[in-house]
Amino acid sequence: MAVIEERKIAEAEFHNKLRSHALGEQPELYARLTSNKKWYSIGRKRDSFVHDYFRQHCAGARTLDFACGSGHNTFLMAEAGADATGIDISDISVANAQQEALHRGLQANFVVMDCENLDFPDSSFDFVYVGGVLHHLDLKRAYSELARVLKPSGSVLCIEALAHNLVFQAYRRLTPHLRTEYEAKHILGRRDVIAAKQHFGGVEWRFFYLTSLLAVPLRNKALFNPLLCTLETLDSALLSVPGVCWWAWQIAFILSQPKR
Repeated sequence: MAVIEERKIAEAEFHNKLRSHALGEQPELYARLTSNKKWYSIGRKRDSFVHDYFRQHCAGARTLDFACGSGHNTFLMAEAGADATGIDISDISVANAQQEALHRGLQANFVVMDCENLDFPDSSFDFVYVGGVLHHLDLKRAYSELARVLKPSGSVLCIEALAHNLVFQAYRRLTPHLRTEYEAKHILGRRDVIAAKQHFGGVEWRFFYLTSLLAVPLRNKALFNPLLCTLETLDSALLSVPGVCWWAWQIAFILSQPKR
């Protein structure tokens, strides 16, 4: 139990540091701790998929942003017509999200909460968004809690990085300052995704980004968009090949039919 608590304290402290306004006053440290943001310059395919899913599933729904960070996706769900709630272990993240919701005039709820021990009744939500957080958690506990709070007709959309590509894993080993020790060791693999079937009757997936990452160094150049379009087309072909698809940088997987 003490080890679990130490892990959660470390997670909260790390993300409090990332979301602290004081970090913005230390430009060198800020640049070092957010240097991975450049990779998200190619994120339009994944973002389009997520935003389309929000538009299809949020109107009139009660939704949960599971580890919401500063609330970006909670806001998108609220704008799509959801009764949206965001939770996070970082109190600074939650405070930032609450302040931004007020600034935008959005009705969204934000609560400091442990994703492995949700303080919600069974079958509370029509839709849950899980954006890049499962590798921070005890996966079995997270899946169990997601299944418990999801309505029988609801769905969970998870976006996660994958661990199978040796190049991506080498980058992670070379940049330990970008993540906690626990999350670095728990990037999801195929077995972890398939383990969701223990808690959900429906599990389907889609893969994003392989050769597209080669466009990142040109993100501020005129060649970026045409190169990215070409690489996205190539990725569509490569990531449709069984086996090769698991070398992708990211996976989107949808969970439904929760098992009690």
